[in-house]
Amino acid sequence: MKAIFACTVVLGLLFCAACERVVSPEEYFASAQRTAAKIERDANDRIKREAAGESVQYTREQLRVAEGDLEALVDNLKHASDGGHTLATYFLAGLQDNPMFSEQTRLQTCGLYQQAMDDGLLAAAVGYYHLCDKAYERFDAQNPDHLKFLQSLEQLLLKPDTHADDYPLQAKRSLCFEENGAPAGRVGPMAAMRARAAGLVLSEDQFRAEAYYILALTRVNGSDLRDSGNIEHFDKAIALGCKDSVGLKAILQTQSRLSKNH
Repeated sequence: MKAIFACTVVLGLLFCAACERVVSPEEYFASAQRTAAKIERDANDRIKREAAGESVQYTREQLRVAEGDLEALVDNLKHASDGGHTLATYFLAGLQDNPMFSEQTRLQTCGLYQQAMDDGLLAAAVGYYHLCDKAYERFDAQNPDHLKFLQSLEQLLLKPDTHADDYPLQAKRSLCFEENGAPAGRVGPMAAMRARAAGLVLSEDQFRAEAYYILALTRVNGSDLRDSGNIEHFDKAIALGCKDSVGLKAILQTQSRLSKNH
């Protein structure tokens, strides 16, 4: 009799587990958004206190709550990303995209950017370039991984972004719009960080400008020179509002003339 009762309990537990409602990726993402909004409200409150000359240091309890919020945010984004939610994957990559983190974390973040890029999100390709495409730093313009990335970037630019309705989106770095985040006047450290972040919330066209500028800057022909194709990419970037802060135009014109002589 006891054995039968035990089996009944086990079967009941299994039945209950099977009947538990599955949380969808969209629900996990919505939960992450609510947590992010809470974190933003706290940050805004601290910026106001900073401007008023008040202390913005965390108490031990406030720090515990803030760490819990961040853990909840990351956990929900991971669940949503694992379920195939492209934006969650992109935002998770953004949270991990920090040069102070380990090489292992960088590689994991590159995988997230790659995943979102494969899903058709142009913003993820821009993020991937800044964190992961390091061939240009080694002057290795013919690196196979770099060439594969440029091919993917060109393909993304040939069609509308499948996530066009989700823009504007936060960028971590920018070649074209970095100056947008410069704070006006003297402000506290937290206000300066917010100004920079707000300046890097880019529209789809601005991300397209970034992508064209990346192609103009890093693409070379078989002779390792930039040519008229680079100038075409550059002109498209400028037409979309890119600010040529590094003076790339003069470099392209010089190398294009050299290319014609080869």
